[in-house]
Amino acid sequence: MNGNPASFDDADLHAYADGCLAPGRVDTFEAALQVDPALAARVAEIRAQSAALRAALDAIVTEPIPERLIQAAAGPVRGRSRSRWPRWLASAVAVAATLLLGIGVGWYGRTIDLEHEGTPTSFARQAAFAHALYAADVNRPVEIWAADEKRLVTWLTKRLGLAVHAPDLNNLGYALVGGRLVAGNEQPTALFMYENAGKQRLSLQVRRDTDSHGETAFRYAVEKGVGVFYWIDQDCSYAISGVLDRNQLLSIAHVVYGQLAALDAAPR
Repeated sequence: MNGNPASFDDADLHAYADGCLAPGRVDTFEAALQVDPALAARVAEIRAQSAALRAALDAIVTEPIPERLIQAAAGPVRGRSRSRWPRWLASAVAVAATLLLGIGVGWYGRTIDLEHEGTPTSFARQAAFAHALYAADVNRPVEIWAADEKRLVTWLTKRLGLAVHAPDLNNLGYALVGGRLVAGNEQPTALFMYENAGKQRLSLQVRRDTDSHGETAFRYAVEKGVGVFYWIDQDCSYAISGVLDRNQLLSIAHVVYGQLAALDAAPR
């Protein structure tokens, strides 16, 4: 494999997005990402799709196995008539049940423990889920790093179809790490990640809002320890998420709101 983006196929993209690309090939692939925005966007789409699938299906894989499947896997009970299920089918059900449990335990072992109630999920719940998912990623929490902030903002603006900005939170002790595109239930979402000296992370998420009903008030929600302040301004929804005290998070949200309002009002 060489560094030409055209030499990478879908298998390579999916392997890299899932963290399964052979270590000896990662550097070459990441070098190609830096010079090919289309390739980086494709990897972002794959990761966004994977996140959306997990958000939609994680609740299912943690459901209890139905008693009828357990009984079928165990075979006929002595004293009853012979089961109508062939033995091979009972074995297949047992294997499937074990696989289902394994997927559930493996995913939730990542210390992401969020509620998944209601369809579609609220923006606050989605924001908390995305923050928990990406803030916990030590090596690759973002798709484009802060060193390339201009390209990041341009890319996200194009993907969302609206102007987005990365607020400067350095005075609050949080430096921009970078950002990514996140798949949402209704709209794609831009995510900006910030980090302080203690490696504590915050995320700002932005998406187009098509049904705001004119509400602009700050609202607060907690999803399994992840605090979220969210609000609507004109045609955009915003959410600040982090494992912080409510008052601290509100102070940061006010700073972000003020900066974004000033940026939107500035002449272009």
